[in-house]
Amino acid sequence: MTDAANTETKAPLFEGTLFLSPNLDYFQNGDDFFVYHNLYGYILKMSEDLVDFLEFFHDGPKDADAVTAQFGEVFDADTLNNFLSVFRPLSCLLPDDEFEPKKTHDMYPTLARWIAVDQTDPKAIVIYAFDTQSQNQIMKISLDAWESRLWGYIKGDKSVGDIAAIIAEEDAQPVAEVELRIACSLALWTHCSVQAVKLSAEPCANFKGRRFGVPPYLISTMPYEKVTSLVRTHVDENGEILEKWEEPVRCKPTHLEIIDLDAQTLEDDKNCARLSSLLANAHPVLSNRSYGKAVYDVISKYAPVMDDCKILEIGGGLGDTAKNFIKSCNCTVHYTIFTPDEAHAELLKNILKDIENIRILSGDIDKIADIFNGETFDIIYSDEFLANLPAVNVRKMSLDGDEDEEEEDDRPDDGELKPAHAADNNKITFIGEGDAVQLIFKYKLNLCDAPEDFILNSGSLRLIGNLSKLATFRTQMFLIEFGEDIKYPVQTVEDGKITYSQHFGILKQAAQKLGFLASSSYWMEELDLQRDIKMFATTRSQFKTLRQLLADHDVALERKPYTQPEFEELLKKAGRTSVVEVNYEPAEDRISGLVPHAYKMLRIYKELEF
Repeated sequence: MTDAANTETKAPLFEGTLFLSPNLDYFQNGDDFFVYHNLYGYILKMSEDLVDFLEFFHDGPKDADAVTAQFGEVFDADTLNNFLSVFRPLSCLLPDDEFEPKKTHDMYPTLARWIAVDQTDPKAIVIYAFDTQSQNQIMKISLDAWESRLWGYIKGDKSVGDIAAIIAEEDAQPVAEVELRIACSLALWTHCSVQAVKLSAEPCANFKGRRFGVPPYLISTMPYEKVTSLVRTHVDENGEILEKWEEPVRCKPTHLEIIDLDAQTLEDDKNCARLSSLLANAHPVLSNRSYGKAVYDVISKYAPVMDDCKILEIGGGLGDTAKNFIKSCNCTVHYTIFTPDEAHAELLKNILKDIENIRILSGDIDKIADIFNGETFDIIYSDEFLANLPAVNVRKMSLDGDEDEEEEDDRPDDGELKPAHAADNNKITFIGEGDAVQLIFKYKLNLCDAPEDFILNSGSLRLIGNLSKLATFRTQMFLIEFGEDIKYPVQTVEDGKITYSQHFGILKQAAQKLGFLASSSYWMEELDLQRDIKMFATTRSQFKTLRQLLADHDVALERKPYTQPEFEELLKKAGRTSVVEVNYEPAEDRISGLVPHAYKMLRIYKELEF
């Protein structure tokens, strides 16, 4: 037998050629990239190198040899096959022009989550969509009678082909013509600019009872910045543009109205997106207390508020917490609010001008200890402020020269690092942005459970260091923010603003290195939130669209926490009997656009207990 006969012939990655779907857009959130399929609503998260992989197919069809030549030295054959096994079935990469139309025929249209659609008149459906790219416009799409009839069939139980057959029979029209019209209408509603409809590969009823439930893309929307133009604009090594990519003109809904939101409305929306603002007035979920009164009850449980008590609040919100806290006191307190924003300080001074024994200061948050120049406080309180502070990228590296990889089973599950990790911590080092590495070694942070790349709440660590200089042996600090004890920070984007969750386990380590005790607890439990009360639940984007929907019927949607009966009365007043998607959830899960169970209280104190 010859050597040639013994040589194993490797099968090509794929037969024929593949090209990139023209229906894709890219989005970016930090270092993460997403591809959105505008025909189906698929959302795929990926790294930047996979964007490069996809874009290789953008200029025209590529065969297997071309793919291997381009990527064979970077990815092995198994890895390339894995990429293709995802991108081909999801129609990111196409073998021919008929692939997507055929796939669409077999897909099941279903309504997306957190949309605002007025279906009260089944022959005149109106879709309201918030433009996540402009961040200041609402698209009002009025469907005609035919489109409205199609909308009525979108329930996740019939395929595009099934719906086409039904409507074709009703109208005595050729099925092929009806299906083409359906596909065109759905493409307008699934597009990333609207995201009102998703297409599922199977009937949505099939997902019930499954271990992992509904696929995430069917209940997720894409709120991040679209970067398709940036990805496809060719630049040289110096960043100079060689060839700029222009987005192709696309069809838009026939009856489309663009509604501009004024800057003040958008600013007010941001300012009210806090529990302290939503619950500023007495409310049933706080047992008919205001948020400020509830905060007073929490703090006085740990640190009795006595005459001449000195209180420092970091941030201040809209001043409601300070005002109602002081009203709850049965003694004279000296209340200080510190904000890093001078304009915010002036706003607070105006709001709280009639409150005695309160002062408002502003300045660099990293110099707060110097600004107070030796002054100390009995109580230090911060509510939803830490997320505004900087968070930086850090990479963990092994001193042995290998990346420090830790098996998932070895990670702590109780909020505490296992003893075995203490020795391992001496074998790793870090590189990071700003003063990240300095902070890690200053507080001797044990980060053995950290992934290779992670986010560090550097601003929060600096703040705790500064606040320790404003404390005495009797000072108690209460820091409230969304986050977890053992989960590394994740990025969120709301109203175009990027924030990061807090890793309370790391913040505890820093406090303990400074000589304090530290403990964390769920904020809603500290507030004694009446967690089972059914509340109107929404997102910040959907709130804006629902507000416009109701305003079109002369009803005002206020920035307040509506109970289910209150919101149902609002819909009744507007004469809207069928609006999707209106959600009601227990208060612990969602109050308006906020998720109470995501917030924790970090309490920092000395050994002295009251």
